[in-house]
Amino acid sequence: MSTPTNTELLNPRHISALRDLLAAYCGVYLDETRKSALEAATQRRAQALGQTPAAYVTGLGLSIDRAELQRLAELLLNHETQFFRNRPHMHALRTVVLPELHQRLPPGAPLRLWSAGCATGEEPYSLAIAALEAFGDHLDRPVEVWATDLSSTALERARTGVYKGRSLANLNSQQRARYFTARGAELVVAPRVRELVHFEQLNLLEPFPTRARGVHIIFCQNVTIYFQVQTCRLLMERFYQNMDEGGALFLGFSETLWNIFDRFRGREVAGAFIYCKASIGPVRATVPLVPKPTPALPAPRMPSPPRPPAQPAASTTPRPPRPPSISNHPTGSAIVSQGQALLDAGQADAALALFYSAPLVGAQAPQILALAARAHADRGDLDLAAAEARRALELNPLTTEAHLLIGLIHARQGRHAAAITQLERARTIDGESPVILFHLAECYRQLGRASEALRDYRTTMRKLATHPPDKLIDGVAAGWLSETCRRYVAMISGEGL
Repeated sequence: MSTPTNTELLNPRHISALRDLLAAYCGVYLDETRKSALEAATQRRAQALGQTPAAYVTGLGLSIDRAELQRLAELLLNHETQFFRNRPHMHALRTVVLPELHQRLPPGAPLRLWSAGCATGEEPYSLAIAALEAFGDHLDRPVEVWATDLSSTALERARTGVYKGRSLANLNSQQRARYFTARGAELVVAPRVRELVHFEQLNLLEPFPTRARGVHIIFCQNVTIYFQVQTCRLLMERFYQNMDEGGALFLGFSETLWNIFDRFRGREVAGAFIYCKASIGPVRATVPLVPKPTPALPAPRMPSPPRPPAQPAASTTPRPPRPPSISNHPTGSAIVSQGQALLDAGQADAALALFYSAPLVGAQAPQILALAARAHADRGDLDLAAAEARRALELNPLTTEAHLLIGLIHARQGRHAAAITQLERARTIDGESPVILFHLAECYRQLGRASEALRDYRTTMRKLATHPPDKLIDGVAAGWLSETCRRYVAMISGEGL
């Protein structure tokens, strides 16, 4: 079948119906920034079935065909990951959490870990390696790593245990030699690691199998950030109900449970932040670690890509949650101030390191999350950036920086009308920001709405007049912004030409 014509493309009603169907099926909520990806996947499935996209969506809504929803979801899920991706978490697991649980469990009882959303397998194999590093190749007790994912395609790759390229970047030379076999440019997971891991397809919104009961450790990272808050809340309740008393939950940095779910207790462990079911006291005796744990490598510094001249500024719920057990960390306002300065200086990696150094809790959490989203956008990870910005707005709809960032992502995608919607919301909250006004003017100009563009360019110039030309405003010099506004005012109005 030929590619659908423009008259056959999806309308907003179709997009909304698809978004809701997928969210109800697997939890993943594809916001407006993922509209193009959703349209492309829909057209691909419609072509495969010999249908127009509109007919495909209509039929899917009438039948609620779960097999077809699975095929559509397979085209939209992001499986990119790495071994030991969150090294502070892995270090805490290996040196503290595993020894503590080993001490508490009865002799011979299996220690059970769950990688929920394991993608192509790097995370569960990392968990198995961490256990071998903690207890030695001859494990002091059985260790079981249960690895689940929605995607059958990702699980097929995981079961092969063959990896290359960027996913191996965090492995040190000792880990490569002990737990893998080299095969050209690839590394193959060693049998003693493989035998600890069991892969299984699982939709996290469906009932958990009996294997989930009594699990001790759950890793669920960069999964729930793509869920809506209520979906996340329900999943956390099910994790809590199935987890063994004293168990530990490891979430990604952005996946804060602040103002979402308060039954888990936050805890700092060896510089990392995790959630625990009930209390886990200090270890009273040293558990032998054979061999000596491999020290964590310093995080590689990834060069930040060149930034456009104007990047965005970064700035329903249950009962108030219990604060995590933390100490000696910068205040939320200090993190916001320092992170903003680092982002303005183009240091996205340093800003993320700062954000990761403290738990994402308290009144400043939405703004810190929006700043982290800006850092990820600066690094080119727009899907994660948009998800983080959306979560910031779910936690606090008045987070200006999140509205601004989503607007800029829309603008980068050429969706200027959608960008204006978000930017106008940002202007409503903060009418004094010259950066918001500047980007509104840019979007209006792109849409040919000259009067609105002129209005906002001129207002931006007036607000910039109080700033020195070399002052950085969200990473952009005030003088550059002002000169750009003058140039476009002249171009649109004919003044000075």
